[in-house]
This record gives sequence, structure tokens and C-alpha cells, in this order.
Amino acid sequence: MRNLILLASVFAIACSKPLPSPSDHPSPSASVTPSASAAPSATGTVERIGVTPRLVVKNACSLPIWVEQSGLLGVNNVKVMPGASTSYDIPSEGLASTRFWPKQGCDDLGNACLIGQSSPPCPSTGCSPPVDSKLEATWGCTLADKTQCGKTPQGVRMIDTFWNASAVDGYTFPFTVIASGGDDRPACINVNCADLNPSACPTDEDLSNGGINPAYKNQSLVASSGAGCFSPCMKLNYPGFGGDGLNNPAGPVEDFYCCPTPPVSAAQCHQGAVTRTKYVGLIHAACKGTAYAYAYDDGLGGRVCSGDTALTMTVGPNCPLQVLRK
Repeated sequence: MRNLILLASVFAIACSKPLPSPSDHPSPSASVTPSASAAPSATGTVERIGVTPRLVVKNACSLPIWVEQSGLLGVNNVKVMPGASTSYDIPSEGLASTRFWPKQGCDDLGNACLIGQSSPPCPSTGCSPPVDSKLEATWGCTLADKTQCGKTPQGVRMIDTFWNASAVDGYTFPFTVIASGGDDRPACINVNCADLNPSACPTDEDLSNGGINPAYKNQSLVASSGAGCFSPCMKLNYPGFGGDGLNNPAGPVEDFYCCPTPPVSAAQCHQGAVTRTKYVGLIHAACKGTAYAYAYDDGLGGRVCSGDTALTMTVGPNCPLQVLRK
């Protein structure tokens, strides 16, 4: 997913529009480089390093998860036991471009995980594909004097909180995100992907673009070793874990599944092959129309909340290792 800094810039210009502009629509994520790590917690609690706690991550899985993040200095790889939660403090002046995602099957330090290890250090088999179920946010300011609020690297004052939890790249865990507090604006709505089941990932997806590329007519979107479910674009482009490795989102096979702009416009993407995939139908149904499933899935993706809004991300139930072990 592209940087949430860009999302904040777009919404600062037109905050009534719930999605980024076409030039900033989500694209396949590169591997994330985590920020400096603190010692992992065995109890699911995090030392408060900021000013205002505005994020809670709960574990509704039957097995432990580890929460990795980037963008929040000093807190990383937190172990959360079943039924427990961990909270994160966000600086009062705001914070740009943070990302949080769950992992399972990890070592004692929360690394080398079977699922969700999309950034180093990785297992000997390599990093998992970046198809994580993730929450991305640029956090707004809670200071009374808004002239003291921080700015993004683009110079945009971080007044509001902009976040998304899309499945444009794929998914690993079912999850929900509940927004609380704030000013109850219409653009600040919850995400409900609790029905995302790893076993429902399509195994016979037609990515032939209506028969134009017949070699891609019957594709499994399941990442090998159970590492997650590819989106159509990520399946075509990722070079490992069962991906096709084409690595050219604007190529003749991928263009109407990745919708890069240019050459594909928003209107062309809406009418193109990606909207007819089983994957998009799965995401729309499992997330109840609250998360976008492809790059131009207008109206379902970005969220705009006031800076004092708190988010609660619940991971699970029916988590990957639990499903694989059945």
C-alpha cells in the first residue's frame, strides 16, 4: 500500500472524498522495513512511549499472535496471547505513515514467523509475500492549539486521522477495526472483515482478462505454505510463494487487475476484469462492503476521522494456523 502520508495530502484538499485520488490509489506493497525494536512483550502490554493511547489490538485467535509495526519508534513485535490485547500510544502532535499487522508461528523474539513475516529477519524459505491483513494510519493531532500539530513530510498539517485496512494486496487474518470517540463524521466508519477465512481463498481464479491471456485462466491465489491469500494483482506480480513474478503491473497481463495509472483510468478499472474476479466478490461479501478489494474500489477504502478518534483492531477468529491445523 502506498504511504499514508499521501493519503493525508489528498484528504487535506478534499476531505469529503473517502478514497485517495487516482494517482494515489493503493498498489502492491513492497516489504516493510520495521522501525527500531523494543524488547518483545510476553504479556501483550506495551510500555507507553507517546502521549495519547489511540490504538488497541486484540487477539481473538485461539493461538498467540505477534503484532509488528512500522512508523512508531521503539515498539515492535509484541506478543499477544489469546483473549489479550496490546495498546499503542500516539504522540499528541500526530504521527504519519504507521502500519500494524499480525503474525503467527514465530520464534521467541517474534521473528521468522510462518505467517506475516513479510519483512526481515525472515525464515530460511524467505520473507512471506506482503499480503498482510494490516491497518495503516496517519494519526491526527489531539492538541488544543492546532497550529502546534505536526506535519507530514509533504508539509500537510496532521489535524485529522486518515486510515485504511484494505485487501488490495491480499489478506492473512480475519479482522475488524472499530472507531470510537471523535466527532462521528460520516467518513469515519468501521471495517468488518471478521468473516475473512483463509480457507476461502480462491483456488481457480480466472485471470485471463476474458480469454485474452488463456495461460492465466485457472490460477490459485493461495500463497504456498499457507502464508496468505494473494489478490489478483499480487498473484500476478509476486515472484515467490506461488506468485507468477511478472513484476510489471502495467504489462499486458496485469494492467486490468492492478489498474496502474497511467495507462488504466478509474473508469476503465471499474469496468475491467478485476471487478469480475472471485477474489473481489469474496472480499466484498466477507467484509460486508467495508473494505476495498481492488485499487479503485471507490467508497469502500479510505477513512477520515477526527484526530481524537481511537481505533480498536481485533484479529480473528478463524486465524490461519488454527485453520491449517484442522
